Amino acid sequence: MGNVLQFKQKPAREQDSAAKGFALLHRKITDVPFYKTDSEAVHMWLHVILMANYAPKTVMTQLGEISIGRGQFITGRTSLVTETGIKSDRVKYLLNKFVKLGMIHMESTKFFTKITVIKYDDYQLNLVPTECQQNANVKSGIARCSEEVVPAECQQSATTNEVLNISITNVIDCDSAGADTPSQQEVIQQTNPAKKKSSLSCEDVVSVYHDILPEAKGVRALTDRRRNMIRTFWAKASKITRQLDGQPFTLESWKSYLTYVATNCRWMLEDRQDNRSGKTWHKKGLDYFLNDEVYLQVREGGKDDR
Repeated sequence: MGNVLQFKQKPAREQDSAAKGFALLHRKITDVPFYKTDSEAVHMWLHVILMANYAPKTVMTQLGEISIGRGQFITGRTSLVTETGIKSDRVKYLLNKFVKLGMIHMESTKFFTKITVIKYDDYQLNLVPTECQQNANVKSGIARCSEEVVPAECQQSATTNEVLNISITNVIDCDSAGADTPSQQEVIQQTNPAKKKSSLSCEDVVSVYHDILPEAKGVRALTDRRRNMIRTFWAKASKITRQLDGQPFTLESWKSYLTYVATNCRWMLEDRQDNRSGKTWHKKGLDYFLNDEVYLQVREGGKDDR
């Protein structure tokens, strides 16, 4: 299929076509079944995630104006071969494999294929980590990322995902299966000296924990595992607070959570003897509180002293 399809954003946004942003990749990407056995499949999967839209948008195609949701993008087999360096037959095989594993859904036309990343949010959280080294070229007028603050200390590599002038020359032919899930990567961090985003570190989180719950188990070392737990908890807790309070989980939310525990869940902070089993229930530590299920139960009063 030799036709070249030019995608165009709406005229009002054409001036932003040169904008570049950074991509956030969750460590969940290492959980894919082929992570240790097929480096080419990992390469293709990483490319798919990076190409997916971070936010919904509308693009013009030969079929007219179509909507591309979060976690979706339009491509073709020849384009993927050019972009990844992976052979055509192998590209087709890997995409079919992703479909069978329930990782993507594909819709093909004679001009292009729309790919949807199933559970896109597992890999690209709708958050913006802070305290990271960022390399993003931006222009005024570009939409900003979410205002949520997540404990970080990570490095981010800048990526470009321009929607203008994308050439689609071959359609991916395969069996499509799976549920539709909305998004092309477009995580753009705008630099605005007048309105800087607040920063939050894992050390802040631990400091608040010690201040409010001095009776709980102390934290003597902030390991990588604990840092990851804090980031993961922050993301999951934000989903809960958005439902309950209509806002993301912040350091103030963390303080309120632990303050409630200190007042209403005293059993978590004491060593107690279980008369029935003869075991001793030891007081809880930071790892216990960094659990979204525990947080939700505390919010609902399910962990209160009896």
